[in-house]
Amino acid sequence: MRTPIPRLTLAPALWLTLALALPVTAVGADPEEASRVKVIQETLPAVVKIQGTPTYAGGEDAVWGSGFFYTNARIITNYHVVDGLENLTVTLYDGRSFPAETYAVDRGIDLAILEVHGAGAPAVLKFATETGVFAGQTAIVLGSPFGKRNLVSVGVIAGSGPFDYVGQLGEDDVGIEIPEIYYTDARVEPGNSGGPLLNGQGLVVGVIDAVLGGASGIGGLGIAIPAYLVVQSIHDLERYGVPQRGWLGAVLVDLTDLDPLILHLAGLESTRGAMVEQVLPGSPAEDAGLRGARRDRYGKLVELGDVIVSIEGRPVGNRYDVIRELARRRPGNEVELALWRNGRRITVTVRLKARR
Repeated sequence: MRTPIPRLTLAPALWLTLALALPVTAVGADPEEASRVKVIQETLPAVVKIQGTPTYAGGEDAVWGSGFFYTNARIITNYHVVDGLENLTVTLYDGRSFPAETYAVDRGIDLAILEVHGAGAPAVLKFATETGVFAGQTAIVLGSPFGKRNLVSVGVIAGSGPFDYVGQLGEDDVGIEIPEIYYTDARVEPGNSGGPLLNGQGLVVGVIDAVLGGASGIGGLGIAIPAYLVVQSIHDLERYGVPQRGWLGAVLVDLTDLDPLILHLAGLESTRGAMVEQVLPGSPAEDAGLRGARRDRYGKLVELGDVIVSIEGRPVGNRYDVIRELARRRPGNEVELALWRNGRRITVTVRLKARR
């Protein structure tokens, strides 16, 4: 798992390792256990170990993560798993390895699609059609923790919430458009990134992204990208080659990062909102007439840019709120932004485009 979350030590074995050859009847008469083992036996062959060598100087000899087939020749994984890697290979359940290449990426929600050469999928996973999960729902994690293939952990969905951990998956813009994540207490470790989070029926409800606060299952929590976001991203990447979420095209700065005196002089008594630092050429922000900040040659702020305080009447707290709220929409959608400009509140309408 290529995440900047601190490296974890191997705790006492909590992993449930299952061989496909084991008959379901061998696990005993417990119907719930037999059902779970059957689901795992049917889905585990779709999961792969992903490996590559870093292109940057001083990298490790090999870096690995997880992924799974969603078609006969294509695999979904995390963008941060394959970012900066070359000589990609995927290792199947039976140990055979095949070359792969990156087909498309979606940095905004930390996803990548790989195309595998020379092998058909032993199995293909299906996505759940529901757009949410419930706390207490069965959670099954499949993948290659610590590079060890074909391992399984079982727990529950712990809940869901906003993604407040931008910057922990690589560069600052990786994962920046994830509006919410799912938490699980099923064991997640380095190497699980990109693997599936399944429900009790063996359907994909999320893609494992990272682990927070230490090893999940013993105090930490695994986090996953919701399946509905993954499905939308796959559709966009396969049809257009790039994500199709709403994009403003402005560099934003949190008000909490600015001098309070400047905010006070501009008539702003709250630090909730996001200032437009720079408007990108040809962007929706430029088309709508948004104004960026002005700084002197030493980089000191001498004039505030427009401050976005709400979107469609919904207050925003910081730049991430702005990015995620607009990313919920599609290119071509129009949104109304409330701005603070020259000591007064105004509104502008922006027609969104796809992120470049």
